[in-house]
Amino acid sequence: MNVRGMENLQVKERNQIMIKSKLMLQDTMFPVKEVPAVGITGLGKPNNPIVDTGYKFIVREDTGEVLSCMTNAYKTISNKEIIDNAAPTLKEKGAKLTDIKMFANGTRTRWTYRLNDTKVKVAKDDYLNPEITITNSYDGSTEASAIGGAFRLVCSNGMVIGYALSKQGHRHIVWDKSAEIDRLINNVINNTLKVFDNDFPMMIEKAVKKKHVGKAIEMFPGYVMEQMVQNLLANPPKNYWNLLNNCTWVATHAMKRESESTHKFESKIFDTMKKFAAEA
Repeated sequence: MNVRGMENLQVKERNQIMIKSKLMLQDTMFPVKEVPAVGITGLGKPNNPIVDTGYKFIVREDTGEVLSCMTNAYKTISNKEIIDNAAPTLKEKGAKLTDIKMFANGTRTRWTYRLNDTKVKVAKDDYLNPEITITNSYDGSTEASAIGGAFRLVCSNGMVIGYALSKQGHRHIVWDKSAEIDRLINNVINNTLKVFDNDFPMMIEKAVKKKHVGKAIEMFPGYVMEQMVQNLLANPPKNYWNLLNNCTWVATHAMKRESESTHKFESKIFDTMKKFAAEA
């Protein structure tokens, strides 16, 4: 299939994802409330309540499910706050929602938006769209943040890039106002485009060293080791751009996409390959 045919196919795939994502977006907007964690001083002593324990429960109002128990210093930032405040900037940038992942019944959520109007050529017949992944949690496991990424047109293979360069976020404990998500997303988009201009060309220009191929293989969990080796044999990397794409192909096609650990692992790939290239 030629590049034009592949792009047309991927447009259809993106439209299907968009329909699914729009239906799911409201599922992430469930209301939450804070409930004080109270108790009593001892069993059978109801007249001696502990009114202030310093902790509170974060509860889903639609299901009554307790999502977490946090200290009173924790500032709840709802999914709705984040997406409502992000929406104007995302619309202005032409970003389209392409994927949603919820973990632990909504305790943690990530939304991925693609900038379809921005297409960057990184090699012959190889193009990238910038992506922005927004994350939020109700258990303090992750900050409210946005991470820059990229989507390859040649292969439906999303990669998270610039974790160190392009990640912007705020800890819930020090959050002042959710409207800061606007500045946060703009910073991520600008930094991600710098990665396109500076880091990708360096990775393309440098020939890959065998020791780095070996280290790349060692990064992956045992259950995908065979797929990683087969992919490297079928597509021997000549430079670090090739090696990056070997790794992201395995992460996208062979690893468990519904597992939260996969996405955490994926976020480290680009920085590791960039480090290898700098050492070469």
